[in-house]
Amino acid sequence: MNSQQQHLAAELCRVSGQPAAIGAWECNLANEALSWTDGVYDLFGLQRGSTIQRSSILDLYEAGSRSEMNRLRSGIIRNGGAFSLDCRIRTASNERRWMRLIVGVGHQNGRPFRIFGSKQDVTAEKGLWGDLAALSRHQPIIAPSTRRDFETRLGQALHGARFDREAFGLVIVDIDDFHDIVETFGTSASDELLTRFDERLARLFPDALASGRINRSQFALLLRMPAGQQRFAASLENARHLLCRPISRGTLVIDFTISIGAVSLEEQRHRDPATLFAEAQAALHVASMAGGATLRMFDKPLASVTSRLPAE
Repeated sequence: MNSQQQHLAAELCRVSGQPAAIGAWECNLANEALSWTDGVYDLFGLQRGSTIQRSSILDLYEAGSRSEMNRLRSGIIRNGGAFSLDCRIRTASNERRWMRLIVGVGHQNGRPFRIFGSKQDVTAEKGLWGDLAALSRHQPIIAPSTRRDFETRLGQALHGARFDREAFGLVIVDIDDFHDIVETFGTSASDELLTRFDERLARLFPDALASGRINRSQFALLLRMPAGQQRFAASLENARHLLCRPISRGTLVIDFTISIGAVSLEEQRHRDPATLFAEAQAALHVASMAGGATLRMFDKPLASVTSRLPAE
């Protein structure tokens, strides 16, 4: 990772840990009455304490975000649970912003009577993700020939499957501090580690649509994501622990950790493989800046969303 990538990744970690224009809200399901704290008014650029109607607030959501939010909202009112969604909005002064919406549902006598949660301005965080992806695309650390080969296979997989009905994830796995492993155990042992790690990937992900080694210590996979992003991330985290079990070679035991960067593909037929690759690489940069031995999803909260979803 070069100095620019390090700076952007570090800034992203800093910004994501410092909430801006965050507030709590509640909606009474019986009459759709809204209740906001000051931070939510500030986020939408409205005067604090002013009268708010849900119908007029919905007009401040961009169409795609409004549609997805309403779909998820209906789901938790019907089935319970909680969700997190990043929405595009326009403030009262027509300024475009990104808002992270976290929603839970409250029940009374077994029936839903309110939804509630938080709204947070994540515009700066979104911008840093985009900048890091752009830098990863123009200054790749992957050998050009290897990168082109995998992008070709990725493109073939994208056009060859029925992506209109399925979601997918592009994943890059990196063995942390591999140069230190080479210096400690030697080239032969390190090469065996790579071979056996590749075998583990093949056993753990036998249905990968595309897979391959993309540089000395990095591997990429295109995987189906049938159960949504949250479960996909959870499955990758479980895989991370399985993949980095120590490897024995004679009397040697090689302990190692891995980092994973991933991007979800939900409208992938219209995505450029090189862009997807850059986004997954950007997520890996952020994982590395966090000290390695971790998973990061591109353009997703760096802290676990599930730990901050509202409880009734």
